[in-house]
Amino acid sequence: MIKLTEEQLKQHKEQGYIIFEHLFNEAEIDVIRGHIDKLDEESSRRLSEGRDFISAANQINFTSHLNYQHPDIQKFIADERFVDITTTILGPDIRLYWDQSVYKRPEANRDFPWHQDNGYVPTEPMEYLTCWLALEDATIENGCIYVQPGSHKQGFVEHVYSEIGYVCYQGDDPGTPVELKKGSMVAFHSLLFHRSTPNQSKSTRKGYVIQYSAVGSFNPETGKEFLNGPVIAKDGKSAYTGFVTREEVEQGESNRV
Repeated sequence: MIKLTEEQLKQHKEQGYIIFEHLFNEAEIDVIRGHIDKLDEESSRRLSEGRDFISAANQINFTSHLNYQHPDIQKFIADERFVDITTTILGPDIRLYWDQSVYKRPEANRDFPWHQDNGYVPTEPMEYLTCWLALEDATIENGCIYVQPGSHKQGFVEHVYSEIGYVCYQGDDPGTPVELKKGSMVAFHSLLFHRSTPNQSKSTRKGYVIQYSAVGSFNPETGKEFLNGPVIAKDGKSAYTGFVTREEVEQGESNRV
């Protein structure tokens, strides 16, 4: 069981992020990374030599909805550690909002620009929680993420489209690097400014981004509820009872407890 301290809760409120050192052990990460590696390889082949907005062949690859593609992954995103963290910060009823792997190759010679996660899809309620989990060590050399502490207090900032992603900040603040050991994680407010730097190492930087929101969160432009994964917590306790497909989630069967 993970019980957040008053210091951690203050850190999240004031700075917008919390670092959890060695949240998962190497053996746990190796299993999940093995599944994700295969899914990344498949999506990389489909990408071929082209681009898909923020994904670019041989540079950076985003592979989404992993939880629907392997039961071990869906079970992992409903782990009690995620339940404890998310229910403490967001409330008692939690659903997976989005999940994707982000593999930045050694050839990735550019920044991923400053943005808020809300800059990609409008969400109501506005706050959700992004969990950036290191599947291998994330370092300054291989392109770890940077944050601007406290920037979430500005609320939503309009984003500008660019060929490498939406941008919310183009000033001189370099931000604070968040280096993570394998199995460690940073959890941050969806309005926190963050970016990543070029991978200047000889290996791929591997991260798994898992986002959680309160049950019932929806896109205010369409009025549709987000159904990108199962309900993982109800009344502050785990609600996950087994693998569900996207079709089952959309039919409301993910609420089994």
